[in-house]
Amino acid sequence: MPLYEFKCDDCGYLFEKLCFKPEDERDVKCSRCGSKKVVKVLSSFSGFFSSRGFGYGGASSCGGGRGFGFG
Repeated sequence: MPLYEFKCDDCGYLFEKLCFKPEDERDVKCSRCGSKKVVKVLSSFSGFFSSRGFGYGGASSCGGGRGFGFG
């Protein structure tokens, strides 16, 4: 899912926004102060390694991924 993290240059607030198309990124406003002076920041990737291989961060908190197509 195209979830991006943005930081407001005016108030410093860090927030996430779904952007399905590149045009969606042009209309992003700070969800705290409403400023359009926002920059996209590099988000960290959540994952884990186990004896069974690589998995995604959310899978471990959802019953080991059963029912979601994992493991």
